[in-house]
Amino acid sequence: MEAGKHITPIPIDKVIGRELEIIGSHGMQAHRYPEMLEMIRSGKLEPQKLIGKTVTLEESVNKLVDMNSFSGTGVTVIDRF
Repeated sequence: MEAGKHITPIPIDKVIGRELEIIGSHGMQAHRYPEMLEMIRSGKLEPQKLIGKTVTLEESVNKLVDMNSFSGTGVTVIDRF
């Protein structure tokens, strides 16, 4: 196998037969995290600007139920305190 190439077998017959939905994401490669974290430390990246709202754990139940009707901007963060 070539360097950097990964094969993940997917049992497509089961996906189709059970009418499964595949949801996923592809993010940054782990070996690049130190560079990104340094950019955050230095102030070059400001991830806090992505936060639209912070809710308590108790409030999160209603927020999760209403996920399909999201109309704000930014990410909602659940704070355990």
